[in-house]
Amino acid sequence: MKEEGDIFFRTQVREVEGIPVIELEGEVDLSTSPAFKEEVYKVIESGKRDVVIDLDGLDFMDSTGLGVLVAVLEKTSVEGGSVRLVCSKRNILKVFGITGLDKVFPIYDNLQRCLDG
Repeated sequence: MKEEGDIFFRTQVREVEGIPVIELEGEVDLSTSPAFKEEVYKVIESGKRDVVIDLDGLDFMDSTGLGVLVAVLEKTSVEGGSVRLVCSKRNILKVFGITGLDKVFPIYDNLQRCLDG
């Protein structure tokens, strides 16, 4: 958990059906994206190649958060793994649409559909 001024960010990792689900809460921006990247890399480096990142707890994500997701995608791809995203929040999905990353990442509107997909 990281709080700087009014910026709140927290990650929680849990396993669902043997797949690590990284849940994000708060805001991902320049000040919090290093903590986000570190948490995801820890999961991948522990031997988990396929990861799910749940963005539904986020209130805001800027381009640095997108950069972390692209770096994570590259890292898992090198390892033969994958990244799937869960997001139903319109303001977060809009960022993916504007940047074209909605065509790069599989994005599901809920965790169960993601795990079934």
